[in-house]
Amino acid sequence: MRGLFVVAMCIVFFNDMFGQSADSLETQKNLRIIPLPAIFYTPETRLGYGALTTGIFNLGDKTTTRASNVQVLGAYTLNDQIIFETSHNIFTKNEEWVFNGALNYYDFPIFYYGIGNDTNEDFEEDLEYQVFEFRERVLKKVRNHLFAGLQVRYTDLYDLDFEPKFLIADKPLLESQTGKNAAIGFSVVYDNRDNVLNATEGMFLNVASFHHQQAFGSDFTYNRYTVDLRKFWGLTDKSVLAAQFFGEFNSSNVPFREMALMGGDMIMRGYYNGRYRDNQQMALQGEYRYQVLPKLGFTVFSAMGDVASELSKFDMGDFKWAAGAGLRFMVNKSDRANIRIDYGIGDGVSGFYFAFAEAF
Repeated sequence: MRGLFVVAMCIVFFNDMFGQSADSLETQKNLRIIPLPAIFYTPETRLGYGALTTGIFNLGDKTTTRASNVQVLGAYTLNDQIIFETSHNIFTKNEEWVFNGALNYYDFPIFYYGIGNDTNEDFEEDLEYQVFEFRERVLKKVRNHLFAGLQVRYTDLYDLDFEPKFLIADKPLLESQTGKNAAIGFSVVYDNRDNVLNATEGMFLNVASFHHQQAFGSDFTYNRYTVDLRKFWGLTDKSVLAAQFFGEFNSSNVPFREMALMGGDMIMRGYYNGRYRDNQQMALQGEYRYQVLPKLGFTVFSAMGDVASELSKFDMGDFKWAAGAGLRFMVNKSDRANIRIDYGIGDGVSGFYFAFAEAF
């Protein structure tokens, strides 16, 4: 079984304790801090443990400015692996500016199956490396709900260790593709969702580009274009229907880690992240969410998607499928902030996932 399995003991306890304290203090302070334990097991890590802390705050009037959030995750595994992730989504007063970014470090092995949409699951290889990631997007409000601006990204992949048993021909390719990726790009966002962490109505559209050039300090030259479209319908006061289309389109000469990776905890849940990788990716998912109790909900979801070397090589008849269900534990009622536990399945694959906030 691939993916992330979370031992969710005491989540209800933490949900009640932190959720009630955060809500009761809302009128006394603007900042809400939500700390949670993270305990997980994967074939790659064995037992892992750490902490996730989320800060939620508002820099303006709640009627004109949505809540901002900052997340910090630190984890350690019995295989001596280290995960450190920070992310932020900040709206200034009246949403005149939006800042979105992340700073991450991973010392973490992965499974590598080769490149393409028809790789052999039996040719599973262990691949290890360390990587440092930074990205930041700065958007200016153009008009109500419409934003545009610049974005930058930088990654440094080093200390690659790959001793293949099956994909021996891939070894020189992967070793030649370690190094730095640096890019500047553009982003246009339309966002009228009622809540960034857990939308019940509205639409989100992000059309973006990254241009990796040696002039920016990159060891590789290629372009990336992404389209992320999400739509939310509030069916009743307790139920929401959500849908998302995601497309990633890269030019040639993309390093293996920078390729479009199918799977993970956000889209095509059930597939190991990177089970299939190539220059292009398209995926579509839908989700039904229902709030059973004030602090407990459930969801069912399905998805289809695939990767390809070129746009002309996509074949809808060969798209992979995924489906699953999950539970939602609300840790902050005023911000509708959820802890989610999902179980997804696909064609011969499955996975458990634990995360803060919805998948999309």
